[in-house]
Amino acid sequence: MNGTARPTGVLGTGARTTAPRGAMDRALLSAPVASAATRPHIGAVLHCEGPPPSLERLAAHVVARLPRVPALRSVPAGSRWRVEAGLDLEAHVVERRLEPGPAPLEAAVGELIGSPLPEGGPAWRLHLLHGRTGDGFALLYRVHHALQDGGGMLHTLEALFADDADAPSSAVYPGFAAPARASLRDFATGAGALLGGALRAGSWASLPAGFSAEREHRWCEVPVDLLRGAARRHGASVNDAFLAALAHALAPAAAPPRVPFLVPVNLRRPGEEAAPGNRVVLASVALPGGERGAAGRLGRAPGATGALKSAGVREAVRRVTALTPAAVMTGMLKAVSRPARSATLASNLPLRRRLGFQGAPVVRVAPVMWAPLGVPAAALMLTYRGTAAVCFTTDPAMPGLDGLRDRWRAAVESWG
Repeated sequence: MNGTARPTGVLGTGARTTAPRGAMDRALLSAPVASAATRPHIGAVLHCEGPPPSLERLAAHVVARLPRVPALRSVPAGSRWRVEAGLDLEAHVVERRLEPGPAPLEAAVGELIGSPLPEGGPAWRLHLLHGRTGDGFALLYRVHHALQDGGGMLHTLEALFADDADAPSSAVYPGFAAPARASLRDFATGAGALLGGALRAGSWASLPAGFSAEREHRWCEVPVDLLRGAARRHGASVNDAFLAALAHALAPAAAPPRVPFLVPVNLRRPGEEAAPGNRVVLASVALPGGERGAAGRLGRAPGATGALKSAGVREAVRRVTALTPAAVMTGMLKAVSRPARSATLASNLPLRRRLGFQGAPVVRVAPVMWAPLGVPAAALMLTYRGTAAVCFTTDPAMPGLDGLRDRWRAAVESWG
Protein backbone atom coordinates (compact mmCIF):
# COMPACT_ATOMS: atom_id res chain seq x y z
CA MET A 1 0.00 0.00 0.00
CA ASN A 2 1.31 3.43 -0.89
CA GLY A 3 0.56 6.53 1.09
CA THR A 4 1.33 10.20 0.68
CA ALA A 5 1.38 12.37 3.75
CA ARG A 6 0.03 15.84 4.05
CA PRO A 7 2.30 17.54 6.58
CA THR A 8 0.98 20.94 7.46
CA GLY A 9 4.21 22.51 8.66
CA VAL A 10 5.18 25.66 6.77
CA LEU A 11 8.55 27.28 7.37
CA GLY A 12 8.75 31.05 7.48
CA THR A 13 12.18 32.68 7.79
CA GLY A 14 11.78 36.29 6.72
CA ALA A 15 12.89 38.00 3.53
CA ARG A 16 13.95 36.14 0.41
CA THR A 17 17.61 36.08 -0.48
CA THR A 18 19.55 34.92 -3.52
CA ALA A 19 22.70 32.94 -4.27
CA PRO A 20 24.71 32.71 -7.53
CA ARG A 21 23.66 30.02 -9.99
CA GLY A 22 26.64 28.62 -11.87
CA ALA A 23 27.15 27.28 -15.36
CA MET A 24 27.08 23.66 -14.16
CA ASP A 25 23.73 24.25 -12.45
CA ARG A 26 22.19 25.58 -15.65
CA ALA A 27 23.76 22.83 -17.76
CA LEU A 28 22.36 20.11 -15.50
CA LEU A 29 18.94 21.74 -15.46
CA SER A 30 18.87 21.45 -19.26
CA ALA A 31 20.34 17.92 -19.42
CA PRO A 32 18.50 15.81 -22.03
CA VAL A 33 15.90 13.42 -20.58
CA ALA A 34 14.61 10.57 -22.74
CA SER A 35 12.98 8.55 -19.96
CA ALA A 36 12.26 8.69 -16.25
CA ALA A 37 15.46 6.69 -15.71
CA THR A 38 17.60 9.45 -17.23
CA ARG A 39 16.30 12.30 -15.08
CA PRO A 40 19.30 13.94 -13.35
CA HIS A 41 18.37 12.89 -9.83
CA ILE A 42 20.80 11.73 -7.15
CA GLY A 43 20.10 10.55 -3.63
CA ALA A 44 20.86 8.44 -0.58
CA VAL A 45 19.02 5.81 1.46
CA LEU A 46 19.41 6.04 5.24
CA HIS A 47 18.80 2.70 6.99
CA CYS A 48 17.56 3.44 10.52
CA GLU A 49 17.09 1.24 13.56
CA GLY A 50 13.96 1.38 15.68
CA PRO A 51 10.24 1.74 14.98
CA PRO A 52 9.29 4.08 12.13
CA PRO A 53 8.09 7.56 13.09
CA SER A 54 4.82 9.02 11.96
CA LEU A 55 4.99 11.20 8.88
CA GLU A 56 3.90 14.19 10.95
CA ARG A 57 6.82 13.67 13.33
CA LEU A 58 9.29 13.43 10.44
CA ALA A 59 7.86 16.57 8.84
CA ALA A 60 8.10 18.49 12.11
CA HIS A 61 11.75 17.44 12.43
CA VAL A 62 12.49 18.68 8.91
CA VAL A 63 10.71 21.98 9.59
CA ALA A 64 12.84 22.54 12.67
CA ARG A 65 16.08 22.01 10.75
CA LEU A 66 15.27 23.65 7.42
CA PRO A 67 16.91 26.99 8.39
CA ARG A 68 20.24 25.13 8.27
CA VAL A 69 19.71 24.10 4.62
CA PRO A 70 18.89 27.05 2.34
CA ALA A 71 19.23 24.79 -0.70
CA LEU A 72 16.00 23.05 0.30
CA ARG A 73 14.18 26.36 -0.17
CA SER A 74 15.98 27.38 -3.39
CA VAL A 75 14.48 27.69 -6.87
CA PRO A 76 16.07 28.86 -10.16
CA ALA A 77 15.70 32.58 -10.90
CA GLY A 78 17.73 33.54 -13.96
CA SER A 79 21.41 33.62 -13.08
CA ARG A 80 20.61 33.28 -9.35
CA TRP A 81 19.10 30.82 -6.91
CA ARG A 82 16.21 32.45 -5.07
CA VAL A 83 15.91 31.21 -1.50
CA GLU A 84 12.22 31.23 -0.64
CA ALA A 85 11.05 32.69 2.65
CA GLY A 86 8.61 29.86 3.27
CA LEU A 87 8.06 26.25 2.26
CA ASP A 88 5.00 24.02 2.52
CA LEU A 89 6.27 20.48 3.06
CA GLU A 90 3.19 18.69 1.71
CA ALA A 91 4.90 17.88 -1.60
CA HIS A 92 8.34 17.27 -0.12
CA VAL A 93 7.95 14.84 2.80
CA VAL A 94 5.99 11.70 1.86
CA GLU A 95 5.78 8.04 2.83
CA ARG A 96 5.44 4.59 1.31
CA ARG A 97 4.67 1.29 3.01
CA LEU A 98 6.68 -1.63 1.63
CA GLU A 99 6.23 -5.37 1.59
CA PRO A 100 8.56 -7.33 3.92
CA GLY A 101 12.13 -8.11 2.84
CA PRO A 102 15.07 -6.25 1.24
CA ALA A 103 14.01 -6.67 -2.40
CA PRO A 104 10.95 -4.38 -2.14
CA LEU A 105 13.16 -1.59 -0.76
CA GLU A 106 15.63 -1.79 -3.65
CA ALA A 107 12.76 -1.98 -6.13
CA ALA A 108 11.09 1.06 -4.56
CA VAL A 109 14.31 3.09 -4.60
CA GLY A 110 14.96 2.16 -8.24
CA GLU A 111 11.46 3.29 -9.13
CA LEU A 112 11.37 6.45 -7.03
CA ILE A 113 14.74 7.90 -8.02
CA GLY A 114 13.44 8.76 -11.49
CA SER A 115 9.93 9.83 -10.52
CA PRO A 116 9.04 13.52 -10.88
CA LEU A 117 10.11 15.97 -8.19
CA PRO A 118 7.83 18.80 -7.02
CA GLU A 119 7.13 21.39 -9.70
CA GLY A 120 7.04 25.09 -9.00
CA GLY A 121 9.18 24.70 -5.90
CA PRO A 122 12.51 23.31 -4.69
CA ALA A 123 13.36 20.08 -6.52
CA TRP A 124 13.81 17.57 -3.67
CA ARG A 125 11.81 15.00 -1.76
CA LEU A 126 12.25 12.94 1.41
CA HIS A 127 10.52 9.54 1.49
CA LEU A 128 9.73 7.61 4.66
CA LEU A 129 9.90 3.92 3.66
CA HIS A 130 8.69 1.37 6.20
CA GLY A 131 7.00 -1.99 6.62
CA ARG A 132 9.77 -4.16 5.14
CA THR A 133 10.98 -5.38 8.58
CA GLY A 134 9.51 -5.64 12.06
CA ASP A 135 11.97 -3.10 13.45
CA GLY A 136 13.59 -0.51 11.25
CA PHE A 137 12.79 1.98 8.53
CA ALA A 138 14.51 3.82 5.70
CA LEU A 139 14.66 7.44 4.61
CA LEU A 140 15.26 8.11 0.92
CA TYR A 141 16.47 11.62 0.15
CA ARG A 142 16.53 12.52 -3.54
CA VAL A 143 17.30 15.79 -5.27
CA HIS A 144 17.73 17.25 -8.74
CA HIS A 145 21.44 17.38 -9.56
CA ALA A 146 21.11 21.02 -10.67
CA LEU A 147 20.06 21.97 -7.13
CA GLN A 148 22.75 19.97 -5.32
CA ASP A 149 25.94 18.11 -6.09
CA GLY A 150 27.26 15.27 -3.94
CA GLY A 151 28.79 17.65 -1.40
CA GLY A 152 25.57 19.61 -1.12
CA MET A 153 23.66 16.37 -0.61
CA LEU A 154 26.02 15.34 2.20
CA HIS A 155 25.53 18.72 3.87
CA THR A 156 21.78 18.22 3.73
CA LEU A 157 22.00 14.77 5.32
CA GLU A 158 24.23 16.11 8.08
CA ALA A 159 22.14 19.22 8.68
CA LEU A 160 18.93 17.19 8.95
CA PHE A 161 20.19 14.08 10.74
CA ALA A 162 23.50 14.76 12.56
CA ASP A 163 23.77 16.26 16.05
CA ASP A 164 27.57 16.52 16.40
CA ALA A 165 27.63 20.15 15.34
CA ASP A 166 31.38 20.54 15.99
CA ALA A 167 32.40 17.67 13.67
CA PRO A 168 33.97 18.55 10.30
CA SER A 169 31.56 18.87 7.40
CA SER A 170 31.64 16.19 4.73
CA ALA A 171 30.58 18.70 2.08
CA VAL A 172 33.85 20.58 1.47
CA TYR A 173 37.19 19.59 -0.06
CA PRO A 174 39.62 19.26 2.90
CA GLY A 175 42.50 20.62 0.82
CA PHE A 176 40.84 24.05 0.85
CA ALA A 177 41.10 24.31 4.65
CA ALA A 178 44.10 26.57 4.03
CA PRO A 179 44.18 29.10 1.16
CA ALA A 180 45.30 27.36 -2.04
CA ARG A 181 47.52 28.92 -4.67
CA ALA A 182 47.42 27.94 -8.35
CA SER A 183 50.54 28.04 -10.52
CA LEU A 184 50.66 28.18 -14.30
CA ARG A 185 51.47 24.47 -14.24
CA ASP A 186 48.36 23.87 -12.13
CA PHE A 187 46.25 25.69 -14.72
CA ALA A 188 47.76 23.58 -17.52
CA THR A 189 47.18 20.35 -15.59
CA GLY A 190 43.64 21.36 -14.72
CA ALA A 191 42.85 22.24 -18.34
CA GLY A 192 44.08 18.81 -19.41
CA ALA A 193 41.84 17.12 -16.88
CA LEU A 194 38.83 19.16 -18.00
CA LEU A 195 39.36 18.67 -21.73
CA GLY A 196 40.62 15.09 -21.71
CA GLY A 197 37.16 13.55 -21.82
CA ALA A 198 36.24 15.55 -24.92
CA LEU A 199 39.42 14.44 -26.73
CA ARG A 200 40.00 10.85 -25.59
CA ALA A 201 38.27 7.88 -27.22
CA GLY A 202 35.60 6.38 -24.99
CA SER A 203 35.12 2.84 -23.68
CA TRP A 204 32.18 2.13 -25.96
CA ALA A 205 33.28 3.92 -29.13
CA SER A 206 32.82 0.73 -31.17
CA LEU A 207 29.35 -0.04 -29.78
CA PRO A 208 27.32 3.19 -30.07
CA ALA A 209 24.21 1.51 -31.46
CA GLY A 210 23.60 -0.34 -28.22
CA PHE A 211 22.93 2.72 -26.05
CA SER A 212 19.44 3.05 -24.60
CA ALA A 213 17.47 5.32 -22.27
CA GLU A 214 16.87 2.58 -19.70
CA ARG A 215 18.80 2.18 -16.45
CA GLU A 216 19.24 -0.54 -13.84
CA HIS A 217 20.45 0.01 -10.26
CA ARG A 218 22.46 -2.52 -8.28
CA TRP A 219 24.08 -2.09 -4.88
CA CYS A 220 26.82 -3.79 -2.91
CA GLU A 221 28.73 -3.16 0.32
CA VAL A 222 32.29 -3.99 1.39
CA PRO A 223 34.31 -3.05 4.49
CA VAL A 224 36.23 0.18 3.93
CA ASP A 225 39.26 -1.51 5.50
CA LEU A 226 39.54 -3.79 2.46
CA LEU A 227 40.00 -0.74 0.25
CA ARG A 228 42.12 1.15 2.78
CA GLY A 229 44.50 -1.77 3.44
CA ALA A 230 45.08 -2.43 -0.25
CA ALA A 231 45.58 1.28 -0.90
CA ARG A 232 48.24 1.56 1.82
CA ARG A 233 50.19 -1.36 0.39
CA HIS A 234 50.38 0.41 -2.97
CA GLY A 235 50.89 3.99 -1.80
CA ALA A 236 47.40 4.83 -2.99
CA SER A 237 44.16 6.31 -1.62
CA VAL A 238 40.78 4.73 -0.97
CA ASN A 239 39.50 6.51 -4.07
CA ASP A 240 42.37 5.00 -6.08
CA ALA A 241 41.34 1.56 -4.86
CA PHE A 242 37.71 2.22 -5.79
CA LEU A 243 38.72 3.28 -9.32
CA ALA A 244 41.24 0.47 -9.79
CA ALA A 245 38.66 -2.17 -8.88
CA LEU A 246 36.18 -0.48 -11.20
CA ALA A 247 38.70 -0.45 -14.05
CA HIS A 248 39.30 -4.15 -13.46
CA ALA A 249 35.55 -4.84 -13.46
CA LEU A 250 35.08 -2.88 -16.69
CA ALA A 251 37.97 -4.42 -18.61
CA PRO A 252 36.03 -7.53 -19.76
CA ALA A 253 33.21 -5.33 -21.06
CA ALA A 254 35.29 -2.57 -22.67
CA ALA A 255 38.68 -4.31 -23.23
CA PRO A 256 40.60 -1.10 -24.02
CA PRO A 257 44.31 -0.52 -23.34
CA ARG A 258 43.14 2.22 -20.96
CA VAL A 259 39.88 2.55 -19.05
CA PRO A 260 38.68 6.17 -19.05
CA PHE A 261 36.63 7.71 -16.26
CA LEU A 262 34.79 10.95 -15.68
CA VAL A 263 35.36 11.85 -12.03
CA PRO A 264 33.36 14.62 -10.28
CA VAL A 265 35.86 16.85 -8.47
CA ASN A 266 34.63 18.63 -5.34
CA LEU A 267 35.44 22.38 -5.41
CA ARG A 268 33.52 23.48 -2.27
CA ARG A 269 35.42 25.66 0.15
CA PRO A 270 34.78 26.04 3.87
CA GLY A 271 31.87 28.46 4.25
CA GLU A 272 30.11 27.06 1.15
CA GLU A 273 28.74 23.93 2.83
CA ALA A 274 25.13 25.07 2.59
CA ALA A 275 25.30 26.78 -0.81
CA PRO A 276 22.72 25.58 -3.35
CA GLY A 277 23.86 24.42 -6.76
CA ASN A 278 27.06 22.71 -7.87
CA ARG A 279 30.61 23.29 -6.71
CA VAL A 280 31.88 20.38 -8.79
CA VAL A 281 33.39 19.74 -12.21
CA LEU A 282 34.01 16.58 -14.26
CA ALA A 283 37.67 15.65 -14.69
CA SER A 284 38.98 12.98 -17.03
CA VAL A 285 41.35 10.26 -15.83
CA ALA A 286 42.37 6.92 -17.34
CA LEU A 287 43.55 3.76 -15.58
CA PRO A 288 45.33 0.81 -17.19
CA GLY A 289 43.17 -1.66 -19.08
CA GLY A 290 44.34 -4.79 -20.86
CA GLU A 291 45.19 -8.04 -19.09
CA ARG A 292 46.55 -6.74 -15.77
CA GLY A 293 45.23 -8.04 -12.48
CA ALA A 294 43.39 -5.87 -9.98
CA ALA A 295 46.54 -5.34 -7.90
CA GLY A 296 48.50 -4.24 -10.95
CA ARG A 297 45.88 -1.64 -11.79
CA LEU A 298 45.91 -0.35 -8.21
CA GLY A 299 49.68 0.09 -8.36
CA ARG A 300 49.26 2.38 -11.38
CA ALA A 301 46.28 4.33 -10.02
CA PRO A 302 48.16 7.02 -8.00
CA GLY A 303 49.93 8.21 -11.13
CA ALA A 304 46.63 8.53 -12.98
CA THR A 305 44.81 10.41 -10.22
CA GLY A 306 47.63 12.55 -8.85
CA ALA A 307 46.29 15.79 -10.27
CA LEU A 308 42.97 15.34 -8.46
CA LYS A 309 44.80 15.30 -5.11
CA SER A 310 46.44 18.70 -5.62
CA ALA A 311 44.81 21.69 -3.92
CA GLY A 312 46.59 23.94 -6.44
CA VAL A 313 45.07 22.12 -9.41
CA ARG A 314 41.63 22.22 -7.81
CA GLU A 315 42.00 25.94 -7.20
CA ALA A 316 42.94 26.42 -10.85
CA VAL A 317 39.98 24.37 -12.01
CA ARG A 318 37.69 26.32 -9.71
CA ARG A 319 38.81 29.63 -11.19
CA VAL A 320 38.43 28.37 -14.77
CA THR A 321 34.95 26.95 -14.23
CA ALA A 322 33.81 30.12 -12.44
CA LEU A 323 34.44 31.99 -15.70
CA THR A 324 32.94 29.34 -17.99
CA PRO A 325 29.67 30.38 -19.69
CA ALA A 326 26.70 28.05 -19.33
CA ALA A 327 26.66 27.34 -23.09
CA VAL A 328 30.27 26.16 -22.97
CA MET A 329 29.60 23.97 -19.93
CA THR A 330 26.57 22.45 -21.66
CA GLY A 331 28.70 21.77 -24.73
CA MET A 332 31.36 20.05 -22.63
CA LEU A 333 28.78 17.79 -21.00
CA LYS A 334 27.39 16.87 -24.41
CA ALA A 335 30.87 16.14 -25.74
CA VAL A 336 31.72 13.65 -23.01
CA SER A 337 28.36 11.85 -23.38
CA ARG A 338 28.68 11.15 -27.10
CA PRO A 339 29.25 7.47 -27.90
CA ALA A 340 32.72 8.10 -29.31
CA ARG A 341 33.85 9.81 -26.07
CA SER A 342 31.66 8.20 -23.43
CA ALA A 343 33.40 7.02 -20.26
CA THR A 344 32.29 5.59 -16.93
CA LEU A 345 31.12 8.17 -14.41
CA ALA A 346 32.76 7.36 -11.05
CA SER A 347 32.25 9.33 -7.84
CA ASN A 348 33.33 8.83 -4.22
CA LEU A 349 31.65 10.52 -1.24
CA PRO A 350 33.00 10.14 2.32
CA LEU A 351 30.27 10.76 4.91
CA ARG A 352 32.23 11.60 8.07
CA ARG A 353 29.54 12.47 10.62
CA ARG A 354 27.24 9.98 12.32
CA LEU A 355 23.56 10.31 11.50
CA GLY A 356 20.38 9.50 13.38
CA PHE A 357 16.76 10.47 13.72
CA GLN A 358 15.65 11.42 17.22
CA GLY A 359 17.44 8.54 18.91
CA ALA A 360 17.15 6.07 16.02
CA PRO A 361 20.70 5.58 14.68
CA VAL A 362 21.41 5.46 10.97
CA VAL A 363 23.39 2.22 10.68
CA ARG A 364 23.93 2.20 6.90
CA VAL A 365 23.79 4.73 4.09
CA ALA A 366 23.48 3.66 0.44
CA PRO A 367 23.91 6.16 -2.41
CA VAL A 368 21.73 6.41 -5.52
CA MET A 369 23.48 7.41 -8.74
CA TRP A 370 22.44 8.99 -12.05
CA ALA A 371 23.81 7.88 -15.42
CA PRO A 372 23.15 10.55 -18.09
CA LEU A 373 22.11 9.78 -21.64
CA GLY A 374 25.20 8.59 -23.50
CA VAL A 375 26.91 7.37 -20.32
CA PRO A 376 26.00 3.68 -19.99
CA ALA A 377 27.75 3.09 -16.66
CA ALA A 378 28.05 5.11 -13.46
CA ALA A 379 29.22 4.14 -9.98
CA LEU A 380 28.91 6.14 -6.77
CA MET A 381 30.67 4.96 -3.61
CA LEU A 382 29.66 6.37 -0.24
CA THR A 383 31.69 5.48 2.85
CA TYR A 384 30.01 5.61 6.26
CA ARG A 385 30.86 3.99 9.61
CA GLY A 386 33.40 1.55 8.19
CA THR A 387 31.33 0.44 5.20
CA ALA A 388 31.68 1.37 1.54
CA ALA A 389 28.32 1.19 -0.22
CA VAL A 390 28.35 1.45 -4.01
CA CYS A 391 25.45 2.08 -6.39
CA PHE A 392 26.04 0.86 -9.95
CA THR A 393 23.72 2.47 -12.50
CA THR A 394 23.99 0.82 -15.92
CA ASP A 395 22.39 0.71 -19.34
CA PRO A 396 20.89 -2.82 -19.72
CA ALA A 397 21.36 -2.66 -23.50
CA MET A 398 25.14 -2.70 -23.17
CA PRO A 399 26.76 -6.16 -22.99
CA GLY A 400 28.60 -7.16 -19.84
CA LEU A 401 27.46 -4.36 -17.55
CA ASP A 402 24.95 -6.51 -15.69
CA GLY A 403 27.88 -8.18 -13.92
CA LEU A 404 29.75 -4.96 -13.11
CA ARG A 405 28.80 -4.99 -9.41
CA ASP A 406 29.90 -8.58 -8.84
CA ARG A 407 33.21 -8.12 -10.67
CA TRP A 408 33.97 -4.94 -8.69
CA ARG A 409 33.29 -6.68 -5.39
CA ALA A 410 35.40 -9.70 -6.42
CA ALA A 411 38.31 -7.39 -7.28
CA VAL A 412 38.11 -5.69 -3.88
CA GLU A 413 37.82 -8.98 -2.01
CA SER A 414 40.85 -10.34 -3.89
CA TRP A 415 42.96 -7.74 -2.05
CA GLY A 416 41.92 -9.05 1.35
